[in-house]
Amino acid sequence: MKFLSLFIGLMFSAVVFSTASFASTLEEGYEAIRSGKLEEGFAILSPLAEQGDADAQYGVAILYKEGWGTDQNDQKSFENYEKAAKQGHVNAMFYTASDYQSGTGVTQDYSAAAKWYEQASNKGHAAAMYGLGSLYYNGLGVERDDQVANTWITKSADAGFALASEFLKQRFMK
Repeated sequence: MKFLSLFIGLMFSAVVFSTASFASTLEEGYEAIRSGKLEEGFAILSPLAEQGDADAQYGVAILYKEGWGTDQNDQKSFENYEKAAKQGHVNAMFYTASDYQSGTGVTQDYSAAAKWYEQASNKGHAAAMYGLGSLYYNGLGVERDDQVANTWITKSADAGFALASEFLKQRFMK
């Protein structure tokens, strides 16, 4: 009986430790991608994304968007961006907005784009500030408002976003 308990204990430990050694981390997934092992990176990040890890969802979204390590799929890309965005991932907020604006992987919706651009802008994302300002400038999804547009585009330029600086230069040189 003593040996049976010892055997069961050893078997349980072996299962626990072998399972732990196969579990991959987010950093291992990103390292595989940086090393050019795109399929391996996708295989590591996908289960983490399914478990709700925002950074993994963002990575999987990029892989789907570009077709790296998996088939290119704009809808799955968008879905993963949006899941990560809902968890506060600022870059995912920007790409969710961009996809809503362009209608890539989702039905085009300028109002939804403005919402996500604003959330990312409020977290300091310079490109999102420019995107939000552009929507206000053109009256897409929001009421046209040159003052609000200029405020966001100026904030974007001040944050170092080159397109915003160029836009302001062109606009005020006329």
